[in-house]
Amino acid sequence: MGTGYRLYLPLATLVVLIVIAGCSGGYGPTLPSPDGGDGPGPGGQFCVNVVNGEGAPVDAYIHINNSAVGEVPRLQTGPDGRICFSDLEVGQYGMTTAAAGFRTDHQIVEVVSEGGSVTVVLDDPVEGTPAACPTVTFATPQLNETAGTAVVSGDVANADSTSAVILHNGQPNVVGLAADGAFSQLFFLTPGVNTFQMMVGNQICTVIAPETPLQVTWTPPAGSDFVFRVTLTWNEATSDPDLHTWSPNLAGHSSWHNKSITGGQLDVDDTEGFGPENFTATQIIPGRWRVAINSYDLDEATRYGVTVRVVTGGLASNAVSRVFGPHTFTTDDAEEYPVAAPNWWRPFDVVVTADGAVSVVTADNQVINNGAETTGVRTK
Repeated sequence: MGTGYRLYLPLATLVVLIVIAGCSGGYGPTLPSPDGGDGPGPGGQFCVNVVNGEGAPVDAYIHINNSAVGEVPRLQTGPDGRICFSDLEVGQYGMTTAAAGFRTDHQIVEVVSEGGSVTVVLDDPVEGTPAACPTVTFATPQLNETAGTAVVSGDVANADSTSAVILHNGQPNVVGLAADGAFSQLFFLTPGVNTFQMMVGNQICTVIAPETPLQVTWTPPAGSDFVFRVTLTWNEATSDPDLHTWSPNLAGHSSWHNKSITGGQLDVDDTEGFGPENFTATQIIPGRWRVAINSYDLDEATRYGVTVRVVTGGLASNAVSRVFGPHTFTTDDAEEYPVAAPNWWRPFDVVVTADGAVSVVTADNQVINNGAETTGVRTK
C-alpha cells in the first residue's frame, strides 16, 4: 500500500494559520513569501469561491499543491465559500476541493502576478463519508522508449471522487478514477529522470503519495524531440471536447479528422475518457500557430471543464510551460463553423520564430472557417 503526506490539521493549528485576507468576507492563509533567488516570484492574491449547483456558497476544504512551494495546508473556506491565498509563487497548482455531501473536486489552477480567482462548482452529491484518508498504490510504469511515453497506473482506496491529480515533474495533471479507484494515464516524458506523485483528497484529508516520488528515466532516441506540445484534458468522462491546431497562415488544420499536418500531429481523439489529447509540433515553422477547443458533445453532462497546457521541447530555444483553464462548456455543436463562443474556446496562440523561440500569446481575432467554406458542421 502506498504512503504519503496526510494533510489535515488540528483545530488549534488551523486557527494559527488562518488570517483575514483582503477578500470580501473571506478567510485565507498568508504563506511565506519566496526567498528571493532565481524563482518565478510571488503571484497576486488568488481566491477560490465554492458554490453548489444552484450557486449557493458551500463551506469547503481547499488544498493547493505545487512542488516549488512545498505543501500548502488544507484550509476551510468558511460559510461564505470563499478563501484567498497570498504570496503564492507564480505557477501551476493542483487543487482539491472537499465538502460534506459532495464528490471531491480536483483541478488545475494557475497563479499569475496579477492575481485572480476561480469558482468551483460542487454539483455531484455523494452519500456517506469515506472510512479513512485515501491511499494510493502505483503499478510499475509501462515505458515506451521509442515514443518517449509512460503509462502510469494504479489504484486509490477510500476515494470519493472520479478524478485525482498526478504531479509529473511537479506539474499537475488531472486523471480519471474508475468506480473501483483504478487509474491509468499516458504521459509524455522529458529527457532524464521523470518523477510522479499523486495528490488525491476526500472529505477527510488530502494525500500526496508516495513520499519518495516514483521515477522513470528516459533517454530520447534520435529524431524524437519537438518544438512545443499542446495538451487537452477535461473532467467529465462522457463529454467529448476536441483539440484543434492550425499551423501559420492557417496552412494546415490538425484535429480528430486530420491528425497529421506539415510540422506536427495530434496523437489521439479520446471520446470516452478525460484525455489527454496532444498536438506535438515537430518542426520549426515560423509564425502564429492557432489553438482552439471545440465542445463537440456534452453527452450525459450538463457542463464540464477543460484545461489546456503548452510546453516547449528540446527543439525550442527557450523554455515555456503554461496552463489555461479550467474553461467551462455548457453547450455543444458537433464542430460548427466559424470558430466562435460559446461552443469554441480559443485559449491562446503559439508564436514561433525562425531561431526556435516560442512565446504563448493571447489568441487573436482571426476568423477561422471550415476550410474553404465559411460555415458548416462536421460530424464524427
